[in-house]
Amino acid sequence: MKKTESSNKERLIKLGLWLIILLYWISGVVLMCIGVSVQVKIHDTFVVVNESASGVPMIIMTIGTMIILMSTFGAVALQKHNSKMIKLFIGMLLAVLLVETIVVVSAYSYRKKLHQTLLRSFLETLDKYNIDLPITKAVDELQSQFQCCGAENYTDWLNTTFGSLSPSVPTSCCKLDVKSCVTDLSKEGANINQQGCVLKLKGWVEEHIIIFGGIGLFIGFTQLTGILLCYMLLRMLKENYESIQ
Repeated sequence: MKKTESSNKERLIKLGLWLIILLYWISGVVLMCIGVSVQVKIHDTFVVVNESASGVPMIIMTIGTMIILMSTFGAVALQKHNSKMIKLFIGMLLAVLLVETIVVVSAYSYRKKLHQTLLRSFLETLDKYNIDLPITKAVDELQSQFQCCGAENYTDWLNTTFGSLSPSVPTSCCKLDVKSCVTDLSKEGANINQQGCVLKLKGWVEEHIIIFGGIGLFIGFTQLTGILLCYMLLRMLKENYESIQ
């Protein structure tokens, strides 16, 4: 009777682990998709604000790939009932959990500086408009995509090399069709977007932060649950081994 109960308990733990590993694998795939989506959506932002930040989507995709590989390793360990592999899997989960915690804490502490950093980098980049072709293209794409103009607002263009030549803004600031748009600020009827791109980008991040946070909590939950179930399974395997001896 006791042996049957032990067998049923082990079966339930394994079933729970299989489910956790599957969810963990799915979360890795989701992270990879998010990385690709962010790269496509705000690629021009990285060029305008800071080229070094272009590695952010790659980091997200790398973490997603690591999670997929780890979950695959965990599945193999569970299939083979290999205690050493299961212990190694626990170590991997703990290491990734620690890294994720450090990243979250660092990001949270940096959030207050983010606005000023974005604003400073954006203003510096605007001064290179019509001088550096890749930056010019990136600024136009960004302003058109997010329906914004300048860093804080459209008047930022007046303090740039582009704006010093004439009191106007690029056609990418236009609300309507470029052909019928008046970009000269000295003339009446200038139909342009007035809100700055930094605020628009901040709004986009805030809109998606709940999704990112939810995915992060889900991954953390699967990791902690996986660690707990692996520990329980190791105890069961040890007890079964001792009972055989």
